[in-house]
Amino acid sequence: PAPSEEDNKPPGPLDLAALQLELREEAVSLREEMYSLMGGSQTTLSWVVRDLVQEVRGYKEIVSEQGEFIKDLMSKHSEEMRTVLDQLDGLRSAVDVMRSEVRLISQHKLTWQNSTLADRHFSDFLVDGVYRMTHDEGGMNPIQHTADNQVGPNMMVMIDLGALFKIHTVKLWKRTSTCCDSRFPGLLIYADDTLIGVTSGVKFLYNFPVNGEVYASKIYVKQPAAITVNFLEIQVFGTGPFSKDEI
Repeated sequence: PAPSEEDNKPPGPLDLAALQLELREEAVSLREEMYSLMGGSQTTLSWVVRDLVQEVRGYKEIVSEQGEFIKDLMSKHSEEMRTVLDQLDGLRSAVDVMRSEVRLISQHKLTWQNSTLADRHFSDFLVDGVYRMTHDEGGMNPIQHTADNQVGPNMMVMIDLGALFKIHTVKLWKRTSTCCDSRFPGLLIYADDTLIGVTSGVKFLYNFPVNGEVYASKIYVKQPAAITVNFLEIQVFGTGPFSKDEI
């Protein structure tokens, strides 16, 4: 149908009062609908809001208390950590002093030899700490001795120091009896692969101070001739232990 004259009229001025009233009525309607959803009363809504506010406050108090607890805990542990670090520094200092002291490092360490005479003169006697000026070589003053019936080149004894040490001195104590004195000259003393001395003559004590920086974990006494090796005691003096990265 053709538009009427009413439709062709230009719009009149905006009625602000009517628009404000319409918006107010819409807000009231929405509020009543919200009240209905919350139980039909404004009191219920107030309670919900109040409970939410109290719950939020409770969480804030818990967080605050936990924050103080964490601060106290961190402070306490920081003090304990400082104490532990101080103790570790003291321990490191004590260890450094101990490692720098030249001392006996071979006693009661593991040993080995090619063979054993009569299944009784073991290599362990080399590091037992017993070296008396007596001839009781099978009793209170025992000696180490490789087997007579298995003699060949490179008869040897070995002391395993258990770690890497800087070698300072090696001492070989000859058996007190004069038996077999010809066996003692010409023995080779090694710190790992480093030759540190050769015995010469017949002595009750062979003393080999080590010159330079010699680090080793094992000491060898080798007999290049086809004769036995037998000693009363072997002593190794040094400093350490060290790691490979420290040398």
